[in-house]
Amino acid sequence: MKIESKAWATVTIVSLLLALLVRENDISLSDIFSSNDDLGDDLVEEIIDDSTNDSMENSTSNGTEESGESYNSSNDPDPISQDCLDHDGLARHDHATLQIFINGEQEVIPANVGIMTDICNKDGEEMHAVHTHDSSGKLHIESNEDIDIPIGVFFDIWGHHFDETGIFEYRVNSTHELVMTVGGQEINDYDDYLLINTSDIIEIRYQEK
Repeated sequence: MKIESKAWATVTIVSLLLALLVRENDISLSDIFSSNDDLGDDLVEEIIDDSTNDSMENSTSNGTEESGESYNSSNDPDPISQDCLDHDGLARHDHATLQIFINGEQEVIPANVGIMTDICNKDGEEMHAVHTHDSSGKLHIESNEDIDIPIGVFFDIWGHHFDETGIFEYRVNSTHELVMTVGGQEINDYDDYLLINTSDIIEIRYQEK
């Protein structure tokens, strides 16, 4: 139902209530509005404004629910993200470069993500399986076992959401999309993409469709 229709439906209900008030109390509408000739118009405008605001609030609420902004994938971390490295006898030590763009603006991936955290802070075990040393976007992928490590592990360590529904607080919706490419080739693995030693740049773009 359109906002105007809902507003006038509300006006109709108020009018009926006023009519009942007039009949039961033996007063006239002129008596009700005699103190202010503009009161009737003000009442209608107030009802329309209230209906408009309620409709906008409901629309915003529904949009939030549909976008799933309350869900953060890092709250359900991959077990690998909890591992701490002992640099003796690494089974793998690879590198990849990650770039993130939000509506055309490149996001800085901070230095020392995954180093000396609340979980990994002991001498010789101060690094997570995926970490950074500078803000270039270069990811260091290390493990004491020769295992596959998906990129979602890095976001879990970083403490940010990332999967097919969106990145950070941004969510895929009717106007925006999430595009992930590796070496310019679009892929649909998102957080399940397995990190390998490569010179190809991993790009994640949240952008208008």
